[in-house]
Amino acid sequence: MIRWLTRRAGNAEISPSKTNSERFERKFYLPASTIPFAAHLLAHCCPEDSQYPRGTIHSVYYDTPDLEYFNDSQEGNHGRVKVRIRWYDFPQTGLAPVFLEVKSKRGYAGSKKRKTISVSSERLGNPTSGQGILPYPAVMHGLAELGYSPPDLLQPLILISYRRLRFVERMTCSRVSLDWDIRSTLIDPKAGRREGSIGMEGGVIEIKGQSSEIPATLQSIRDLGTDWSRYSKYASCVEVHLEEPGSVGRIWPSGRTESA
Repeated sequence: MIRWLTRRAGNAEISPSKTNSERFERKFYLPASTIPFAAHLLAHCCPEDSQYPRGTIHSVYYDTPDLEYFNDSQEGNHGRVKVRIRWYDFPQTGLAPVFLEVKSKRGYAGSKKRKTISVSSERLGNPTSGQGILPYPAVMHGLAELGYSPPDLLQPLILISYRRLRFVERMTCSRVSLDWDIRSTLIDPKAGRREGSIGMEGGVIEIKGQSSEIPATLQSIRDLGTDWSRYSKYASCVEVHLEEPGSVGRIWPSGRTESA
């Protein structure tokens, strides 16, 4: 079992509304059966993040009517963008911080801009309702402040939530995370079948740092029988909602099964 602790929104992972320097992201998909061992291995290799060692992450992703961001991710295009509203853990009452984010990637290198906005915790309690978390003009105004102009109208498409353990690799200061219990709910009923919440199999280790090389202290990740991949929670979850219910391997990333 993975040790867990629920935190209130007041302890949310907060960073200023600035542009992060470009960093490389390496992702390793894990079958569900290897997640407990992966948590043990990472805890042995790296210290926990001193501020935010664990938490639950929620994100509402936006896309164009033609799903341009989704298609770019699926096709592995060199330049890709994600627009989302993200918040942490389970707000109780009053106002809670959310983060309007624009994440840009070129290959495996990427950067992120984010703007902090306070919203009512009641809106976060039902993020798939027709009200939405933020009014559309507020989203567009926030994106303009972040220097981003969408290629078309944007609409909230899907809610994705998952648990995360956070670590720091000492030698390179790379940020390391283990994500699992990934669940998604479609917001726009025109985009899929509106089945309610769907859980994805497995999890993912993410390493974010200034080099594309895997730190020496983390080479043991390969003992998990996994490899470097382009795994995208957003693209995988949207794909699940677009496929026919009951499809073989539907809740697995493309080309993956538990025996992998």
